[in-house]
Amino acid sequence: MKKIILSLFAITFFVTAFSQDEYKKQPSLGIHFVLNDFKTATDLRTVGLSNVIKTSQYSKTSGMIAGMAVSYIQGLSNSVDFAGTLTGSYLNYPVPNKISGGKSQLLLEAVATGNVKLLSDKYRVSPFLTLGVGASKYGGYYSAFIPAGVGIQAKLFEGTFAVLNSQYRIPVTENSAYHLYHSFGIVAPISKKK
Repeated sequence: MKKIILSLFAITFFVTAFSQDEYKKQPSLGIHFVLNDFKTATDLRTVGLSNVIKTSQYSKTSGMIAGMAVSYIQGLSNSVDFAGTLTGSYLNYPVPNKISGGKSQLLLEAVATGNVKLLSDKYRVSPFLTLGVGASKYGGYYSAFIPAGVGIQAKLFEGTFAVLNSQYRIPVTENSAYHLYHSFGIVAPISKKK
């Protein structure tokens, strides 16, 4: 799976290196509503994706924990955008191998990703793959993770997009837990097009 994702990124970067930059995303800010899903991520690791789908073990939105995020997005080329996102959620984070305090605290996550789009911003709808690095702080615990996922953007009007994104957050350090991250937001330019 990792080889397939890396191959897709490599092909996209190669193709975009020879394309024109007339449909690069302008520097933009986004506001996003976020849902964190720890239960489904645990089920995926214990029983596998096919069993989670077959038995409908995935969490309903009522079982997920809400949060808010703000993002800065800028086009690097027609098909690749850089996104920096800061997310805050109040929850009882399941720090691995630590006893839970039982009370909700602020989980702060900072993420830098590359979004590789199937189509440029010229089109009304464009799906994308996303991969990056992230860091989080919960109480006195700091951790790092890799966000990998898929998304879709829909043009509302020139330069402004509705963005739906789902990521699987893979721990890199011992204080980080596997979880799914879903977001929906509006992204609008902060400068006029040249």
